[in-house]
Amino acid sequence: MQTEYNNRQMLPLLDVSNQKPIDVGNGRLSASIGLDGLVRSVNSYHPTQGFITLTSIEQFPNDKFYDSNYVRCYRRRLVDSLEGERQAVGFGIRPQEKSLNQEVYYLEGKSPVFRYQFETAEVHSMFVATEKDEKSYFIHRFEVNNISDKEIVFPLTVGGRFSLNRCSYGQLTEGGPIPIPPLENRVDVQSNHMAICNSHLSARADMYLFTGKDALILAPVQTTANEPVNYEYGTELTLEQGESRIINMVYSLSHQEECESELTYTDVEELTAKAIQNLPKWKNTESVQGDKAKAARFIIQRNLDYIVSCCSMPICDEYMCVITDHQLLPLSWNRDSYYMMQLLLESEKKMEFLFEDSYRTEWKSLVQRIVKGHLLWMFEKADRPLQYWGRAYLTNGSSKDNVFQFDQQCYPLLELCDYYAQFGDKETIERLLPIAKDVLDMIMAFKHEEKWLFKTGETPADDKVDYPYHFSSQVLAWHTLQQLSELNKEFSFYDKDLAEWADQVRHDCIGSFSTLHNGKELFTYLTDLKGNFQKYHDANDLPAVYAPMWGFCSQDDTRWIHTMEFGFSEDNKGGFYPGRYGGLGSVHTPHPWPLGDAQELLFSDVMKDEVRRDRIFQKLMELVQWDGLYSEAVDEETGKVQSRHWFSWPGAVISTVFCTTILDVRES
Repeated sequence: MQTEYNNRQMLPLLDVSNQKPIDVGNGRLSASIGLDGLVRSVNSYHPTQGFITLTSIEQFPNDKFYDSNYVRCYRRRLVDSLEGERQAVGFGIRPQEKSLNQEVYYLEGKSPVFRYQFETAEVHSMFVATEKDEKSYFIHRFEVNNISDKEIVFPLTVGGRFSLNRCSYGQLTEGGPIPIPPLENRVDVQSNHMAICNSHLSARADMYLFTGKDALILAPVQTTANEPVNYEYGTELTLEQGESRIINMVYSLSHQEECESELTYTDVEELTAKAIQNLPKWKNTESVQGDKAKAARFIIQRNLDYIVSCCSMPICDEYMCVITDHQLLPLSWNRDSYYMMQLLLESEKKMEFLFEDSYRTEWKSLVQRIVKGHLLWMFEKADRPLQYWGRAYLTNGSSKDNVFQFDQQCYPLLELCDYYAQFGDKETIERLLPIAKDVLDMIMAFKHEEKWLFKTGETPADDKVDYPYHFSSQVLAWHTLQQLSELNKEFSFYDKDLAEWADQVRHDCIGSFSTLHNGKELFTYLTDLKGNFQKYHDANDLPAVYAPMWGFCSQDDTRWIHTMEFGFSEDNKGGFYPGRYGGLGSVHTPHPWPLGDAQELLFSDVMKDEVRRDRIFQKLMELVQWDGLYSEAVDEETGKVQSRHWFSWPGAVISTVFCTTILDVRES
């Protein structure tokens, strides 16, 4: 490897069957690279559209938002070509000859590196994301080394299929689509610069190419189309024996319609050096395959990096939007982002196991900046047109679906308490507590007339409820009120006894949700408080499994134990899916979910059931994707990904559980 890789860890990806394009980013900008080394997408924040993407597939059609099968199919095309498709799905720099061997690594768990072996050459294809003066760049550095004993000519192609789209935001349970402006790809290729503009989005993509220190002059083209545009340019490198040559392709996305400034070779070298210099300094993770703690640490590192690099998006100096993924559904849910922030907070507590000494101060500062920025974004930037937080949000703070989900009113309040407990930032807390008071006043409108229980319009799976009172949301409400009562002791921001409120919620929750199943008492999923119940448990209902850890009930509470055992059994119709990789899932996507396995891992730890814990851990090692991330749902027999290859929430929860149950065990 070359000088910039020296003393840096090259981490091989996991040897597992579930593979997806791998990701890199710097917060504002993110990208995904396919298994063939071509770029699948480059994505960025947009102040009015929310999120824009330079990709190879056509823009999502406005008449397909309520077609869930089409939504799934469209998402799958962002992973790889569908059967029968002839168009290449990707763009970038690619060799014209087929390699003899390909290996894929993450440089310091962050920057993808593809190694190709040819008969006469070796190629190192590295991808980094960085920024300068608040403008972000994605750089593809393609280095060819002549390993033969004579001069060689190495042919390659730059370009591919391009379309500058607004992200679809298409959901399986569509809460109200946001119409997409017409597509316009206005292409202008001059010198070493390729620009694609979409005036309907007020957006542009700029790409610059360099061969060594020189501009790589492209064939000029000017064209406009309302579909993806193909542009490819063939070139070749002549290399003497032992010579190395580099081609750089640099991408940027902008909401400005005019090109802001041109890039020079010196700029590219400085940007690349900055990206390498700013790589995290993880503790050594060699041989992650054979050691439980090391395998867990690789997964933790990758999920931390994905949250920081691709999901935590600075909106301005203060605000930080946290999206659940950068590729399929770049929206923010208070629920998902809470657990993503929990992983960051837990990682700050476990820095000695994760980072080299020299990087820990920087990591702590980064975690605090992201969590603080996310709190400010939720409380001050995210719209609440009906006083409550909506189901999901665009990065710019616009509420996409103004559906009332009770649990999503609690998570921002709980995150506020968690943040203060960890960092003691009084200034930020005092700034946000008046809004927290308004939220507490608001949720009282959803309280039952007599009982201390709160109704909801949808479950945490984004599905409509048959009965309005939902068990795990009441557990969450109790926990949130408990934490707020402690905050109230110090800041006196609310004139009611929040601890008393919490006690009443717990009392009424236990009394109203207890029912019998096969002669055993458990907590039901939903009730109307009129004698009707729905017996069910869902992978999305994390507060239920956290109940004894939070103190809602004891670890040996038979109702809680029966509730969880019911959830992990075939009695849980629509929630449990039997099979070799069977487990707790959701009617939302009817398959086992890794998020359900996270619940069972937590349950086994509470119950001190080592056999069960080892079985679930081994299953998670088989279901994980090769880059350490987890999907939404898998096939119960094959373990193959069935839904959402990109979904940060399950990986964040699983990694947090690993932090608390595995990482503390020091290697002997």
